[in-house]
Amino acid sequence: MTTSRSEHPCVAAWLENFSLSRRDTARLLIDALELVSETDLRRELIAATLDLLPRLAGPVAAFPAREVPPHESAHAEGRTGGYQLLEPGLPGSEAVLANILTGVLREGGATVGLLDGHDLESLRAHKVRTVLLIDDFSGSGNQLIKFHKALRRHKTIRSWVSYHLIDFHVLAYATTDKAAKLLRRRFGDEKVHIIRACPTFEGAGWTPEQRAEVETLCRNSAGRRNKNWALGYRDSRALIAFEHTAPNNLPYILWKVATGWNSLFKYKGVPNDLLRLFTMRPDPAREPLVGSAGAERLGQTIDLLGRRVFGAGNIAEVLRVSIAEAERLLRLAEDLGLTNARYRLTDAGRAELKRWRAAHPVRLLPNRNEPYYPQQLRAER
Repeated sequence: MTTSRSEHPCVAAWLENFSLSRRDTARLLIDALELVSETDLRRELIAATLDLLPRLAGPVAAFPAREVPPHESAHAEGRTGGYQLLEPGLPGSEAVLANILTGVLREGGATVGLLDGHDLESLRAHKVRTVLLIDDFSGSGNQLIKFHKALRRHKTIRSWVSYHLIDFHVLAYATTDKAAKLLRRRFGDEKVHIIRACPTFEGAGWTPEQRAEVETLCRNSAGRRNKNWALGYRDSRALIAFEHTAPNNLPYILWKVATGWNSLFKYKGVPNDLLRLFTMRPDPAREPLVGSAGAERLGQTIDLLGRRVFGAGNIAEVLRVSIAEAERLLRLAEDLGLTNARYRLTDAGRAELKRWRAAHPVRLLPNRNEPYYPQQLRAER
């Protein structure tokens, strides 16, 4: 028998922080969270890195993004420029990412240009041509940009950049739309590679009233001292947590620590008791077969296009699939003649949409008489 997320002892204890009248709203927040297992993170990042490497100018040096003290260089001074891969003390996500990069090397990354060294002496000897910055999650884009600046503070890196000897690319497992825009402005559209669109309040499938209730709950429960964190760092409104960390882009009440408060992700860590909620996702079906999950995803994609939800990022956020899978579904819809090159429905697509909606009536939300459509998603750009 499957236990619902809200019945888990840790989650049930967290729900007790709220009055009975507000617990349904708190459940909306909990149920909307995407929980990423370390197995999924590792599998998808290794696959994405191995897929990306042959398309980059090599050799390639991959750096897990990490914090560097302000105004300091990521490399030590001098021509050899030693590099400390992990932050002193207790490392964060960079330790997980460093281990994943080791997995990439073990699966043949070196044969497609990935270097295993990070100090300047090694990069110079191998004539590195691409520096790949890797992160598990970017809610604002700030950490990746700060790390990029820290790398460029060393005069050797600056010299290589000025002579166009190296180029920077970014690979992130998940980003918010806000972070993706900032990173693309910084590095260029073709140099930012994102595996998954981070789920946020916008794509949670809530009605405007439900979203307003969730935001009110987050603000009222954050407290005066932490009101700027109520919706997460810089109001990210992120809805993603990893097995190894819960980012501060989540609403504050999910990682709040206070006297008399039952914490969920205490100090942004994930307790062992919660790990069983982080279940591994099966690989998506490669072809949509009748009656399969793939066919359903294709139908849902056509339905979203019919509701003017455009863009692989928006579709990925609603369907909770990778951006690559959303792009594949869009290409498939075009190949089948259901859309044109701009992913507008053709006559065949509208006919298929009519059949889909006849077989899949729009869902009604509890206590509402009208159907709900995800109209609050970002508009087409």
